Amino acid sequence: MSVPYRITIRVSEDLIEKLQEIVDKQNYSSISDAIREAINDFIKKNEDNKITDVDLKLPGKIYEQLETEVKNGNAVSIEDLIRIILREYAKAKTKN
Repeated sequence: MSVPYRITIRVSEDLIEKLQEIVDKQNYSSISDAIREAINDFIKKNEDNKITDVDLKLPGKIYEQLETEVKNGNAVSIEDLIRIILREYAKAKTKN
């Protein structure tokens, strides 16, 4: 891939070591490729009118309750159930 622009930044040795660990674990071809992906993610995150992925950490007990709901056939997956719950929550909030 030909890249027409170059950005030069200075980072600590510690940061480079952490980046290299991620590159090795995730099988990026280089730190530059990983940073390009991070820049693309940053742009997507900050664009208007877009769909955003959300990382969600749930207590084990709540996750178990969601699993039970999925097993009972109330949703196709936990992700689907979370979308349903959030959609209903947003609808309720916009009515007030």
